Amino acid sequence: MYKSALLLVLFVFWKTAGASNESSPASKISLHSTILQEIRNVYIYLPPDYEGSDSLFPVIYVTDGDIHRLRAIAGVVEGLSTATLENQMRQAVIVAIPNTNRSRDLTPSVLPEWTFENRKLDTFEQSGGAKQFRDFLKTELVPYIERRYRVSTERILVGESFGGLFAADTLLQQPDLFSGYLIIDPTALWDDNYLNRQYELKKETVLTTSPRIYFTFANNSHLGKIGLTNRKWGERFASALKAASSNPARVSQRYFEDETHGTVAFLAWYHGLRALLPAE
Repeated sequence: MYKSALLLVLFVFWKTAGASNESSPASKISLHSTILQEIRNVYIYLPPDYEGSDSLFPVIYVTDGDIHRLRAIAGVVEGLSTATLENQMRQAVIVAIPNTNRSRDLTPSVLPEWTFENRKLDTFEQSGGAKQFRDFLKTELVPYIERRYRVSTERILVGESFGGLFAADTLLQQPDLFSGYLIIDPTALWDDNYLNRQYELKKETVLTTSPRIYFTFANNSHLGKIGLTNRKWGERFASALKAASSNPARVSQRYFEDETHGTVAFLAWYHGLRALLPAE
């Protein structure tokens, strides 16, 4: 049922895009980041009503934001925000940020070799640059978007896997940077349960503001203890945040038993973005 609804969402979007003869739903800009010391490309999608109104639109910031992911998320957002599908959410500007060095930007601690119970999972030449990437968002990209586009200060951060780890860490370090977080099957296994260890250090001060938070988790039991532990630690973190929040009703989590780490994204976008940007 859920996937049938998603197919309808994408059909609505593709018909709209085809009618306007656009080959891409987004423009591409390039920014020189003094913080990251590199050129960063960014894709920007503008909603259908942007040109014909004076309204201010919320902004969805997407990590791992290649053009394919941007097109997919734009399809979900544009479909759900049309009268065809009963205006289930608000229209939004989407800012998708492609990777230049994923393990550097999206991980919060330096970890040359990533292990779990003495088993090597991966090695990284660079890691632990989440703070610098977050500073890039806060002081360079977000101000650029808010100066040049007709947007509100309502910002949603979307992250999956390492991107979900980054979004969850942002909740701990600077929760008020975004007003909503969609955290999709985060890599809670990182650095020996980093997220829950950090939560214990910050639980007295975390979430004094009340962002909306939507966690989604996939069924990765086919990966054995690695998959089961990643979900257990992720759900523990989500439950702890809900308990700590000054408004627990704004923290949600959902488990998709029939989806894996690689397939859960569409359903997460569909349910999460409707919850984070409901129609007014």
